[in-house]
Amino acid sequence: MIVNILIGLAIFGYAGWMMVRHIKKSKQGKCAACPLNKSCSCSCSEQESTSITGLK
Repeated sequence: MIVNILIGLAIFGYAGWMMVRHIKKSKQGKCAACPLNKSCSCSCSEQESTSITGLK
């Protein structure tokens, strides 16, 4: 019984932590949350501004 409760808490705790992490990364924006942002050669600010102006 106690083992089942501990396993359930571990599963729900991990799921909650993953949701918080996902929300924090999504608030940073596309390139800031990318794990390759320091070594990426593309300029996201230029791509985002052209894609936004291209929609208008």
